[in-house]
Amino acid sequence: MTKEGILLQGIVTKWTKDIIIEYQKNFPNAEIILSTWVDQNVQDLPCKVIQSDLPKTTAPHSSTINHQIIGAREGLKGLNCDVVLKSKSDLFIHNEKIFELFEKTCSPEKIMIPTEGFDLSNHAYYVSDICQVAKTQVLNNFWNKMPLYDGSYPTSNEQYLAKNYILKIQDDDSDWSITQKKYFCQKGFDEDFQAEFFFYLNPRTKNVLRLYNVEMLLHVGNTVQHNPLLFL
Repeated sequence: MTKEGILLQGIVTKWTKDIIIEYQKNFPNAEIILSTWVDQNVQDLPCKVIQSDLPKTTAPHSSTINHQIIGAREGLKGLNCDVVLKSKSDLFIHNEKIFELFEKTCSPEKIMIPTEGFDLSNHAYYVSDICQVAKTQVLNNFWNKMPLYDGSYPTSNEQYLAKNYILKIQDDDSDWSITQKKYFCQKGFDEDFQAEFFFYLNPRTKNVLRLYNVEMLLHVGNTVQHNPLLFL
């Protein structure tokens, strides 16, 4: 068993190969897996790849929640390590000491997540889903026991995952002010994770916005909320 593993999950983007190469350089002893879909072109990707069938579209409310759940489950099956960095396939985590940060500052039963500019105490069950660092057994518990979303009600990916993890998997109905700190270890998007990803402002024109700090992330979130057609 290796100590560290990296699970990239999602579609193959123009940056996925560069992300894999950077991780191979920064974490030479880590096991790296990409969990993606059967319709993705995975040629020339320099790591182990797991391809799964696409989940069925939920209705009446469409979501990518089940994509996350199934992709994570399948990817975790291929890892044999003690601690995992799980992230989006278009997300760079530039901090070469991210595993060390987890080991030194987070309890082993918690999941380390990046901030997204929100005070979690004011947003019940809102927990960033773009990246997780945790012991493998903790992530297996999180993703393998996570119920699939049936599309019967509107919800965000972040709140669906955190709420089900705490209320159903952990069977803990304590106040959010308690559970957010009990199960999650929050670190800075910029200074700790050193996260960076790219956002298609308009897939038709391929205009891309490079996001590398919380202020830009919040700006994009507000723009999507008020002008959703710009991002179709």
